[in-house]
Amino acid sequence: MIAVSNNQYYGLNYDRTKNRIYLRINNYWKSPDVVPTYMSDWDQVIELAKPGFTLLADFRNMLTHPTSVKEMHEAIANRLAESNISYVAEVSLTDRIAVLQVSGVWKQIGKGSIKVADIVLGEHILDQLMGAEQ
Repeated sequence: MIAVSNNQYYGLNYDRTKNRIYLRINNYWKSPDVVPTYMSDWDQVIELAKPGFTLLADFRNMLTHPTSVKEMHEAIANRLAESNISYVAEVSLTDRIAVLQVSGVWKQIGKGSIKVADIVLGEHILDQLMGAEQ
């Protein structure tokens, strides 16, 4: 596992063996200023990934965020769509408004996501989907 960034706001890692990016978002982001390297960290992890990569996103600890932060997430979602992502599994949020925000981002780029209750299930489903394609 390659750790691109792990801090109080997010974790971003890449597993070469599975060709999978792992994102964990924590807490409330007041503005993009609290995560100054978020965009460049994504650039770095996307560079590591091979075409057809998967994303397992853990949003359980994410809180509703302001529009400026949502716009940043939309920019990342667009980069993912341009980078030949194959599947996204997202671990459910506890904040219902944040659930709507995240779902809206994926729909906006024309990608759906598989909503799962926990990380283990997300791993299993993504592994099965990738195995079915090979």
